[in-house]
Amino acid sequence: MCGILGEFGKVISPKNQFSDLLKLSVQRGSDMIGYYNNIPQESSQKPLAQFGFNRLAIMDLREIAKQPMISKSKRYVVMCNGEIVNHLDLKEKIGITNNDLKTSSDTEIVCHALDALGFDRTMNLLNGMYAMSVYDLQNNVLHLVRDPAGIKPLYYARTEFGWIFASQYDQIFKHPWFSPKLKINPEALTDYLRLGYVPAPAAMFEKSWLLEPGSYLTIQSDFNAYSEQYYVLDSIEKFQETNKDTVGELTNILQNTFSDYIHSDVPLGSFLSGGVDSPIVNAILSKSLPDLKAFTISNSDFDFDESSQAKMISSHLGIEHHVEHLSELKVANIIDKQFLAFSEPFADYSSIPTYILCSEASKYYKVLLSGDGGDELFWGYPRFLSTIDYQKWFNYPKSIRLLWAGILRQFGMRISSGIELDNIGEWVFERQSANWNSDVAKMVPNSNHSFFTKDLYSSPESDCSSVDLLMWLRKNEFYGHMQRVLLKVDRASMAHNLEVRVPFLDKRIINFSSYIKPELGIKHRQTKYLLKQVLNKYVPQNYYLNEKRGFSFNLSKLLDTELKENIQDTLMSNNLFGS
Repeated sequence: MCGILGEFGKVISPKNQFSDLLKLSVQRGSDMIGYYNNIPQESSQKPLAQFGFNRLAIMDLREIAKQPMISKSKRYVVMCNGEIVNHLDLKEKIGITNNDLKTSSDTEIVCHALDALGFDRTMNLLNGMYAMSVYDLQNNVLHLVRDPAGIKPLYYARTEFGWIFASQYDQIFKHPWFSPKLKINPEALTDYLRLGYVPAPAAMFEKSWLLEPGSYLTIQSDFNAYSEQYYVLDSIEKFQETNKDTVGELTNILQNTFSDYIHSDVPLGSFLSGGVDSPIVNAILSKSLPDLKAFTISNSDFDFDESSQAKMISSHLGIEHHVEHLSELKVANIIDKQFLAFSEPFADYSSIPTYILCSEASKYYKVLLSGDGGDELFWGYPRFLSTIDYQKWFNYPKSIRLLWAGILRQFGMRISSGIELDNIGEWVFERQSANWNSDVAKMVPNSNHSFFTKDLYSSPESDCSSVDLLMWLRKNEFYGHMQRVLLKVDRASMAHNLEVRVPFLDKRIINFSSYIKPELGIKHRQTKYLLKQVLNKYVPQNYYLNEKRGFSFNLSKLLDTELKENIQDTLMSNNLFGS
């Protein structure tokens, strides 16, 4: 999509050093480079600012639309990585005419909105996927903003010279203001070893952070800063029951929302699985995008292959379909490049097929549409059900649980070892973890998780209602596991100059899903019940998978074959941890 880099401090670094740092994110936007600084200035008391932008041109491909962009009043300097999908509605709301605009860029409309409404009101009106910096020249204040779902990343750090911020973490830890004093954040390391990624707001090194979803950071002229969350996925007290009207309402919302995600001056393609979410995106948009081309990964490991279902769906919808086969040799050939695409530790190996699929799609398109977010918002994971099933176990003392589990196992019943944990929150945490808590404690003695991670997995009481538990689980997925998925897709796609749009995570759909009373495990045991009712309007029910399979492959097999020699060489290397 694009790459942002900025400094806001008592000094700015030499432009050649800054340019070298900006080049680290060139793959996020190789179409044009933008630059801004506020030198010369009237008073030495003002903060100094230096901004750089790597642009992937999607809307208005001309040089005039490059960023950083200065508002018409000359008050605001804006950089926006992403897409403001409601920019045309915003244009109408503010009363902007075509004569007021120099470009057809969504960022220019944001600039006009800032002039007309100010920062707070503008941010509350925005919808889409974005990471943004807004420099208020009048008040000498810098705002950093991230979209409600956390689709686009924005890292920042405080140093003795001032603040730095960037789309990629390596631009932070390699920055000359920050790199001399690198110190591992032990809580972030613990989070990473447990979950396979570092959840926001933490980052791997101390005094650096990843801005939280739906938050902004305001850095004042004296370099003090405060953060605020402007959008939170909250539980709702009054729910809407599921019925035919609800299905119709959701269908209309999906149709109207998805249509806002096809604004582009370059062609669009899509991902297509054999499941539910991406087929809905393809089914709805194939009506308005007759040349839509879909991309699917196939896999010789049957347990993970959804290509046959995807082929039936694409054929039924009349969509041109490209299937990329995931072979062991292909994985071995790209594995090093795939690692380079991630500028921070990341341990989800489903990033490998994602990287390969993005590589293939980028040969044809600069914009792809995905179905990410549907599982989290509409109860799509089987683990939702199993958590409900085990809820009542935690109403009893641990000794009773262990006794009953032992008896039931004697009769051949499979009982989760998680019933040995203190509460259901810990059980959910273990199931989401790449490594068991006991193993992490051995690797990092006296380890503690970050406050955010502790809070994320602090579950309601075990005797709460199933509805309350399901609402907590959904919020946990939204701010937990989904963030790892979004990080994976962003890094894999940006490595190929490819923008991936995520229409399910539009605020309209998020808000609608919040009002639906959870029925999973209460009235029925069908995951993504509502979305399946919508998809049935477009695709025969026997064409798609009812069970979530995941986007992965048989890593164990590769470690014993194609990747074995590479892994052995790496582990035996004297330079394992870098120089």
